[in-house]
Amino acid sequence: MSVLRQRVFSFILPILVIGAVTAGLLVVRQRSASIRAVFFLTVTMLLGWALYRYDTSPLLTGRRVPLGPEGHFLRAVAIAWWFAAANLAALIVDRILGHDEASREACITSDLVSGAIYIAATLIVLNFVLLLPVNGLLATSGIIAVVVGLALQNTLSDVFSGIAVGIEHPFRVGHRITLGDGVEGVVAQANWRSIRILTDGGDIATIPNSVVAKAQIVNRSFPTERRSTRLQLIRPADEPVDHVLRILDHATLLCPDVLLSPSPSATILRLGIRTNAYAIDFFVSATSKIARTKSVLLARIALQLRYAAPAADDATIAEALISQLPVFGPLGRDKRSDLAKQMRPRSLHPGDTLFREGAGDDRLYVIAAGVLEITRGAEHGAKTLVGRIGAGEYIGEISMLTDAPHAASATALTASVVYEITRAALAPLLQGDHNLVREFERSVQRGLGLVDRAVAAQAGAPPPEPSAMLNGIRRLFGLSPAGARS
Repeated sequence: MSVLRQRVFSFILPILVIGAVTAGLLVVRQRSASIRAVFFLTVTMLLGWALYRYDTSPLLTGRRVPLGPEGHFLRAVAIAWWFAAANLAALIVDRILGHDEASREACITSDLVSGAIYIAATLIVLNFVLLLPVNGLLATSGIIAVVVGLALQNTLSDVFSGIAVGIEHPFRVGHRITLGDGVEGVVAQANWRSIRILTDGGDIATIPNSVVAKAQIVNRSFPTERRSTRLQLIRPADEPVDHVLRILDHATLLCPDVLLSPSPSATILRLGIRTNAYAIDFFVSATSKIARTKSVLLARIALQLRYAAPAADDATIAEALISQLPVFGPLGRDKRSDLAKQMRPRSLHPGDTLFREGAGDDRLYVIAAGVLEITRGAEHGAKTLVGRIGAGEYIGEISMLTDAPHAASATALTASVVYEITRAALAPLLQGDHNLVREFERSVQRGLGLVDRAVAAQAGAPPPEPSAMLNGIRRLFGLSPAGARS
């Protein structure tokens, strides 16, 4: 009975060995590379120790391997050892060659070397462990390889094209590229058969390597993510060309996302009988900013052109300016007209100072043309650019309303025209119009809460307590304190 039991277990042991290794592989295949490496190293050492105890090796050299149940057990152990060792070697190769996941060449090389390791392990098992005639198998496999090669010629073309592209290394995972057929996006994955591109529309485009190898590849991320683009527009032919070009140059200065180096340029594309075509060529720091920058640039151009249009006199220009400012919304047309007549234009040359940081002032300045640069800290030798403002914007209201010194300096970056509103001209309107008072208080309390006024808002530094500041405004203009009954 004991002999029968020994023979039964001798037949079952090979199955148990192979089954245990296979089950362990299924358990750890989803784990991290380090856990899998420890598992295969442990299995290799245990199986190698078992073969050593039987005075043999994974090649089944040493004493003669019996043909009975014990031989089946040893062959099962040797088969398990070779495939565990192949998996361990493949993990090591992947760690050495494929550690850089962004490297396309490393990934393809790692896959090819790992495939060669598995093929070599299979041939060794067939030849040395199972004692099969491998030479005849190789001869037969040559014919099979020709048939398979013809059937998979497109796939093989992708594989070798992937190797060629990997050697050239024109991009990496995470780079933004443009292919010759117009596909543009960020490379999400690159493998031995294809690349996957995440387009700006959120789609995944899968491009075979054979197509990539033949296409013109433009890498938008190397050597820098900086991107050049062009904005075209049409203007009436009766507008002076130099005037339009100057407006376009001013608009680029007012758009914070437009890079100043390389400098943007405005050019004429076409002169016609009815219309002229213009273009602005500029750079942005990243592709994702192109659409937003074009939108802001168009808005700036429209604003500059609106206030740069010829007018009959200064009062008409001034009235057009204050009519567009939300803070003067409560004023009726007659009051706006009276205020406009009291506004005085002031011309500035490039480099002229409108007001200096720390200086007191009783004027509100509305820009009619040109670009002003707002800076801080000039008196300490550490000049900091706060921003730029242009036509249709105003500045200086916090100093005028609170009698506090300017917290920044304003300097003309280009030839500019500024209209001044004095405190004396504004006081009667504030005293007689509570809605106007609330508009100015709201403007100050929200940090001049308009999106297009965010830069100019930084030119004034409100006191820490908003309520104290607002009461100060009311006292300065002889109004009731905030919260008091009128």
